[in-house]
Amino acid sequence: MADLTNEEIHALGRSVGLDIQEPELTQVGYSLNAILDAMAAIDVPGANAIEPLPLIIRSEEAQDES
Repeated sequence: MADLTNEEIHALGRSVGLDIQEPELTQVGYSLNAILDAMAAIDVPGANAIEPLPLIIRSEEAQDES
């Protein structure tokens, strides 16, 4: 997988309300690309055959955690 560019990382940050500027943008890029590379290297046999389950948290549980 090709590394994400600074422009792509900046756009991803803005999509969730973050305005990442230099020099943090470069550091976030190094970290994010390293995480993506590490995740791509994980190969659990049969993991892709399992349907993910949604996380459902009852409202009182969510309030207790805050």
